[in-house]
Amino acid sequence: MAGAVIVIALAVVFFLPEKEKGDTTTVETVAAETTATNANDSSSAKDTASEEATASSDNGVQAEVNENGDVVIPIADITETATFYQYNSNGTDMALFAVKASDGTIRTAFDTCQVCNGSPYAFFKQQGDTFQCQNCGNIYSLDMIGKERGGCNPVPIMSDEATVTDTEIIIPAQLLEENAVRFENWKKF
Repeated sequence: MAGAVIVIALAVVFFLPEKEKGDTTTVETVAAETTATNANDSSSAKDTASEEATASSDNGVQAEVNENGDVVIPIADITETATFYQYNSNGTDMALFAVKASDGTIRTAFDTCQVCNGSPYAFFKQQGDTFQCQNCGNIYSLDMIGKERGGCNPVPIMSDEATVTDTEIIIPAQLLEENAVRFENWKKF
């Protein structure tokens, strides 16, 4: 099953036809319509008692960086709605996110799909307690963020790759630089 998902994801990444002039049924159009729908859904959700978390790197914040170039994430800012952090590694725009899982632990990951990361659409949007790759459509559970490598899921920042204190998570500049290659084509529509 996992092999089939990988083959399909690779086919979408490498064989998706380029936008033709005047073509209005492109992935860009679908993405724009999805964003508009999500915005409408988000404002409607605020009017109801059952508000559902939605988040993406489209509304991310600039990452705080310490004197070593490491990203510093204040733990007090992390909730069940992911916070997406924008970062630039030597000219490559990239993003990562932090979110609180249902067991109260904080999970971190890069905002790109492990399999689809060659595609401009290989980023995630959170809808409730799931994250969906905007390239392959795979839906991934919040509770699995940062837990496993391989497959169509956000590139994890494993617990041994970051430093966690009582007040902050520090993600080393070296780890960010090592993963910048995954973002070379990211969101370049």
